[in-house]
Amino acid sequence: MYKLWTKNFTILTLGSFVSALGSSAAGVAFGIMIFQKTGSPLTLALFMVANIIPRVLTGFLAGPFVDRHSRRKIIYMLDFGSTIIFTLIALVLFTGYFNVLIFTMVGAFLGIMDTVYQIAFMSMFPEVIEPGQHSKAYSLSSLIWPISAAVMAPVAAFMIENFEFGIAMLMLFNAFSFGIAAIMETTIRLDEKLNTSKVSGLQFVEDLKEGFRYYKVEKGILGIGILFAAFSFVYMTHDLLRMPYFINSDTLTIQDYSFLITAGSVGRILGGIIHYTFKYPPNKRYLIAIFVYFSVEIMSASMLYLPYLLMVGISFIVGLLSVTSYNIRMTATQVYIPAHMRGRVNSVQGLLWNIGAIFGAILMGGIAEYSSLDYRFIMLLAAIVSVGAIILIPVRMKHEFKKIYNADI
Repeated sequence: MYKLWTKNFTILTLGSFVSALGSSAAGVAFGIMIFQKTGSPLTLALFMVANIIPRVLTGFLAGPFVDRHSRRKIIYMLDFGSTIIFTLIALVLFTGYFNVLIFTMVGAFLGIMDTVYQIAFMSMFPEVIEPGQHSKAYSLSSLIWPISAAVMAPVAAFMIENFEFGIAMLMLFNAFSFGIAAIMETTIRLDEKLNTSKVSGLQFVEDLKEGFRYYKVEKGILGIGILFAAFSFVYMTHDLLRMPYFINSDTLTIQDYSFLITAGSVGRILGGIIHYTFKYPPNKRYLIAIFVYFSVEIMSASMLYLPYLLMVGISFIVGLLSVTSYNIRMTATQVYIPAHMRGRVNSVQGLLWNIGAIFGAILMGGIAEYSSLDYRFIMLLAAIVSVGAIILIPVRMKHEFKKIYNADI
């Protein structure tokens, strides 16, 4: 009988949760700081793009690298590095200094670090899970960020609105959380399954080619990547415009915005608990995923037209359903992809998603900056991309998607 809470799984999960607490607070703080200082949605969009573009380039390099080197060491070394960087950011902010170009460059560098970290984490996480425990493990993993956001979004909003150096204090807290996580992660002991094939002069290029060849064979995995690139286009639009909508509102506040985040996070927490407790019938996962995709996209795009209390309720439902999407996709794909290929395949997935996010930020940020369109209407326009992608990809490619989603894991 295999158990879920092994030593390695416990350490990696708790370490991720600790660092996510700080990252949730810092993520809210960075976006609010940029928009408050500049008042420009396009500048905020360019800041986000500057964080994403290095991810696109790094993803190509990181995939083969992660497949050949200890993911455990990569993870804790990057967390130690983040401790140093966010400590320096906090010290600079305590002086009152702000320069949008410098902070954009810092954001770009943090994007590089996070890309390598995410590929390493996604590639190692399945290896700390015992056989038959993947669904529960990914259900728990899906709770980490929602719990962190539910707790830290209101705290971050309160600190920003009530303390002169609230953002600096949040950055210092983030540095502390990364340091704790890194120390915990050094205690993981794991016999990692790495790519040990002989390295030739252009082995890096061959590794990349092998990753792309995998997509030619596995059309379902490619379809999932393109689908979530479309979703990333829309999610970036929401991330870009929701917070400015609340800041510019005559009746809504940053604290109201934080409670909207919390509602969605609480929904994700409940959804994660449901997934942890109950296992969906394998032969129904594809249909459940399609229902969730349509529901989430439509409700997310229209919620800001509703009275505030209904916004909060819809945000909760979207969070609840989003966990279903995450759990089905991550559980199915990460088990389906061979262990020695995960780094390269995940890096290409990340590339597709980041391309979608870049187009969403630049296009929709430009529309928000140079048109008089209501931010809510721009979000509705963006939903055309995601809803259209659902119809064109998973609905049309149902056999390929069912092979992955409906597998009995």
